[in-house]
Amino acid sequence: MSLSHLVWGMNESPPGFGQLHPGRNDITFEHKGRHRTAIIVVPNAGTVPEAGWPLVMMIHGAGGSAKQVMESSGWAELGEQERFVTVFPNGTPKNEKRSESFLGNPQTWNSGGKSSLAAGELSATAKEIDDVGFLGELIERVQRELRIDPNRTFVAGHSNGAGMAYRFGFERSDLVAAIGVVAGTFFPDPKPLPHPVSLIQIVGDKDPFTPMAGGTVKIAGRKADMPPAMQSPERWASMFGLQPDARIVQDDERLKILEWGPGSDNVDVRAIIIKGHGHAYPTPKDRFHPAFLFGPTMKTLNAADTIWKFFRDHSRK
Repeated sequence: MSLSHLVWGMNESPPGFGQLHPGRNDITFEHKGRHRTAIIVVPNAGTVPEAGWPLVMMIHGAGGSAKQVMESSGWAELGEQERFVTVFPNGTPKNEKRSESFLGNPQTWNSGGKSSLAAGELSATAKEIDDVGFLGELIERVQRELRIDPNRTFVAGHSNGAGMAYRFGFERSDLVAAIGVVAGTFFPDPKPLPHPVSLIQIVGDKDPFTPMAGGTVKIAGRKADMPPAMQSPERWASMFGLQPDARIVQDDERLKILEWGPGSDNVDVRAIIIKGHGHAYPTPKDRFHPAFLFGPTMKTLNAADTIWKFFRDHSRK
């Protein structure tokens, strides 16, 4: 994969079309006094689609990084295969003067929760970092740099990154057609949104940090109260006036799939429960979630493939 590094200045427009080349691009720009970074992967296909590239932003979980989730989630390879741009942003490390690390200096997102199990009083939430603003500016810069289809811009995330995807879709419905979340929670109070945003949520029924019944979760001496896992898609469906009771479209020894909708403007909400699965992002390449801490890992589905199929069917009309 070819690579370049771009520095986008705080008070200037990003470079013109062509600065982001096919392959991997590492970018840096300043947002509200912080140097923010991301990896952008542009397909190697010869021609840009007439309507523009679809764009998928994948947000890592607490303790993760853009590089880690790019290498483990399968989204970069899928973007090359299906011809869409993938964007992998970095959160903010606990100690911003040192390089991030999973246990020693975890990166987190200000997803709207009350506290952080990973970084405590030094988390992005505690620092009130404007991650919604950062991610919005990142997408808008890519849209100005490349020909991006505004009706096919999507956001996915895992764990704390899933909560961030929920918050971003909630606050920036003007930018996002659909979100895909794995093992995450929707924290804001529901309200009608000005634009339709479809949702697919994936969660394991053995997830110790996104428990099906809700309750207190603990790690490294910290604890937090979490709502039941299905409360998040239920609340999302309520914002678009979808029926309160989900339809069960599959329930076997592997999966339980629930659907609300479809509603007006093609908006849809789907929840997939992986039976026997814990907190890990479901991908054949994941090596970052040991079972003793995150629960068992099942090979039932590939999250990137599953979410992308949902995204393809839920572009903005």
